[in-house]
Amino acid sequence: MAKKIMPRLFLPMLVSIADAGIDFFIPTHPDINSRGIPYFGYLMLLIAGWFCIVGIIACVKKEYGVKYNAKVKFYTVILLLLGLVDVLTDKLMALPAVYFPSVNNVLASAVDEREMLLACTFYSVRLLFLGIIIGGTIGVFTGVLIGWSKTINYWLAPIARFVGPLPTAIWIPIALLVFPNLLSASVFIVALTMWFPTNVQTSSGIQNVTKGYYDVADTLGAGTAYQIFHIAIPAAAPQIFVGIFSGVTASFISLMLAELMGARYGIGWYINWKQQIMAYPNVWIALIILAILCYSTIQLLFILRKKFLGWQEGIIRW
Repeated sequence: MAKKIMPRLFLPMLVSIADAGIDFFIPTHPDINSRGIPYFGYLMLLIAGWFCIVGIIACVKKEYGVKYNAKVKFYTVILLLLGLVDVLTDKLMALPAVYFPSVNNVLASAVDEREMLLACTFYSVRLLFLGIIIGGTIGVFTGVLIGWSKTINYWLAPIARFVGPLPTAIWIPIALLVFPNLLSASVFIVALTMWFPTNVQTSSGIQNVTKGYYDVADTLGAGTAYQIFHIAIPAAAPQIFVGIFSGVTASFISLMLAELMGARYGIGWYINWKQQIMAYPNVWIALIILAILCYSTIQLLFILRKKFLGWQEGIIRW
């Protein structure tokens, strides 16, 4: 690692320390009902310690240092923006305090209601996981059938194209009538949202597999099952993953709708509840948790894609 680059690796740490200093030493606006504890400052010190360790590792390990150096600007700008938000809300109250509470009050709300937020997060993760697994599995299964068989395509494809694009909210009253409990009805709403893009992309991928592969397999005596599981599905895997990505992102929207059907827990339910009583610090922390949950899910999908589609690396960037 070049010496001129090494100081740059510690920019995020320095910005975090500056953010903490601003929160500690610049007084809060007198009109803000502050909790008195500089949570943001403490958080920035923790982040500064993390980036200090990362910076040291980047200086020692050349390969990691090159990757980290490419992201230093992004981390620095994000931390600068966080400091700016703290100044605008907590120090200057330049934004409407009702809708844009101070950063410290948002973090204080997270500390005060950590048990409720943890329970709501667990409920949402369970609902999302069940919906994604069930909807994704059925989507791949029906997509393979529609893409492989002309007969099944003739009967099921029009139904899928009619049912899939319908807004999720239309199915809420039907789900409440058909399913025995609220959890199963909510899982159905999320699974349905996951199913459609997965089904479409899977069937499209199966239909676009080069026919020559099947001709070679027939010549070698491969049966239908072998051709489906060893030729069609692996060749269509990139498009299947595209459908899964689309389905997962859409599932977060349906998750919010599903949790408004009378659920007692869940991030969507929590946001709606706190919004009704105008507790916007709680609303903001719930939105942050939802964003982290969405980001973590997408990152997990990228890890799975890298594991199963490693042969695409360097060929397709997405």
